[in-house]
Amino acid sequence: MTGSTVAVTGKPFVIPLFIPHMGCPNRCVFCDQNTIVGGGQKPPSPSEAAEAIQRFLVFKTGERSSSEVAFYGGNFLGLQIDYRNALLAVAQRFVDEGRIDGIRFSTRPDTISEASVRGLAPYRITTIELGVQSLDDRVLAASRRGHTAEDSRRAVAVLKAWGGDIGLQIMPGLPGDTPASIEKTGRGIVELTPRFVRIYPTVVVKRTTLAGWYRSGRFRPLSLDAAVTQVKALYSLFKGQGISVIRMGLQGSDELVKPGSLVAGPYHPAFGHLVYSALFLDRMVDRFAAMGALPKRLNVRVNPRDVARAVGERRKNIRFLKDRFRLEDLRVMSDPDMAMGGLGVAPAK
Repeated sequence: MTGSTVAVTGKPFVIPLFIPHMGCPNRCVFCDQNTIVGGGQKPPSPSEAAEAIQRFLVFKTGERSSSEVAFYGGNFLGLQIDYRNALLAVAQRFVDEGRIDGIRFSTRPDTISEASVRGLAPYRITTIELGVQSLDDRVLAASRRGHTAEDSRRAVAVLKAWGGDIGLQIMPGLPGDTPASIEKTGRGIVELTPRFVRIYPTVVVKRTTLAGWYRSGRFRPLSLDAAVTQVKALYSLFKGQGISVIRMGLQGSDELVKPGSLVAGPYHPAFGHLVYSALFLDRMVDRFAAMGALPKRLNVRVNPRDVARAVGERRKNIRFLKDRFRLEDLRVMSDPDMAMGGLGVAPAK
């Protein structure tokens, strides 16, 4: 069966194919896809795409219930139609052979229309991601994004009728962003009810307009602490509404982490971990405060997978809690009987 209303459930095995900058009608002030996804990458020919899919499939294990080919890094629906359909036909061949389950891609909101979605009907598209970035028109204009918040809302409405999985990408900390505008974007995303969200705090990379603005003093990115605070609030908002957050922070390509590639901004190779640690700290503070008078020595029990989050980067959470509650000793202990996110607190013996 082909068509664009098939949904893939569970966490799929994703085969990424990058098409940097292709199909983009303009260059946003923050964007240099060659640095973000890896220097020197060229858009694949259809035959190169087939070879890449074949290579990746070798690594698929039985642990993943499904698999998808993903086209990232450009504006997929803005590609030349013949080239786009040739790539889709390659991926669809693997679908027809039963070797992958679907196809996903990222695109701009202003390329979504009833006509463009109808053109996808011959292919098993399972997921479409939209680079919304912000739902504040002032921020979008300052970033030279080339579309409006209303374009994003219209695009999501079209995709709701299409019926597959919808993901939205946002970038807190863009030019003109404030805590209020970031919150506005978050609440607007909740109203759009996507299946998942990716949150990429804005960083300044070389060869971008934003890099020039930063050097001239026209733009100041969020600090790392401020970015963690903003993303923590967004994460809590989305999770509270049943929207999955599948990525927080840029994934570091070899090019991105080269000296000089990253000019400024809240990049951290484990940004998501920092957010989870901050969330866990909030939970522990609330628990400790609710207990009233505390003994001087405490043990905290958590699931083994939560130990690093509870301790915090470089034991930051432990130091904060000991100082805040005047503890002499605080130990985080691994307890496989605790559920993920669970927290047990008891006096140390």
